[in-house]
Amino acid sequence: MNKLNEQYRQLTQEPRYQISALRKTGMGLRGIAKEIGVHYSTVSRELNRNSPPNGYSGAEAHPLSDIRKRTSLKANKRHSHTDDIIRGSVILGWSPETVSLRMTVESKVTETLSHTTIYRRIEENRLQGGHLYRQLPRFGKTRWKGGKRNKKAGVRLIHDRVDITERPDIVDARTRLGDWEGDTVHGQSAHLVTLVDRTSRFTLAKRVFSKTKEEVGDAMIALLKTAHTVKTVTLDNGGEFAGHVRVSKAIGADMYFAKPYASWQRGTNENTNGRIRRFWPKKFDMGKLTDDEIERRILLLNFTPRKVLGGLTPFEVYMGQGVALIT
Repeated sequence: MNKLNEQYRQLTQEPRYQISALRKTGMGLRGIAKEIGVHYSTVSRELNRNSPPNGYSGAEAHPLSDIRKRTSLKANKRHSHTDDIIRGSVILGWSPETVSLRMTVESKVTETLSHTTIYRRIEENRLQGGHLYRQLPRFGKTRWKGGKRNKKAGVRLIHDRVDITERPDIVDARTRLGDWEGDTVHGQSAHLVTLVDRTSRFTLAKRVFSKTKEEVGDAMIALLKTAHTVKTVTLDNGGEFAGHVRVSKAIGADMYFAKPYASWQRGTNENTNGRIRRFWPKKFDMGKLTDDEIERRILLLNFTPRKVLGGLTPFEVYMGQGVALIT
């Protein structure tokens, strides 16, 4: 018999009865293997896997093997399902931590996996020649440190500026919707005005082709008029926000300004802008984008689960309704 076939041959019911009978005679593993024409490791594996507490029996071993096969098929099916979830989520830009959190949120309808297991699945994909790892948010990226905008110059341009120290303490608590942070993401021939709700991380964005206070102000008014609620807006000190008084009157909300060089005071917006940079890196020409392309990317951002939200999406927190994303 071919040794390779001998080694990997699967047992049927008849050789299992033979193993049982020969085992009772005291015959060793190699002797049994030679007698029934299989590799001795096949006999060893059979005895280890299919021996109940009262000893090996050919009559009991076969149904035990069938149960194990069916269970294995179900496990493979579950593995395939979770692999599909991982693949689809990572392609959307989710990190393994985000995928794991979202599985927990939707655990009633899907299996949950730890982020380390998800990283391991992605590594298995890479070893098999796949490129899923390249979709990870941090793959091949260097930290974007922003431009060298002179914020102190901006402070001098902003009349009637109200400092962040005057902002109500409740804004820091993030216990309500309607407290927004604003900034601009700069491109070559166009820019994005971005506004982020501090509590839900829900993002609004509109493209402008110049950074004049008039055009940026118009964009802010248009965006905030679509919001459910606007209580406060905290901005950086760029001169493009010099029209804040007009915006404040138009939307009926107070405007505050962070300290110069204190980006952490608008950490929510800074984090969101970093996410937007994954779509459109620095020096990307945003003027070439269509409005539909911008809208789709911001929608994707609002439907991406966040660790800080316990695996929920900004949309779910902002709108107060759950969405099935992976099932």
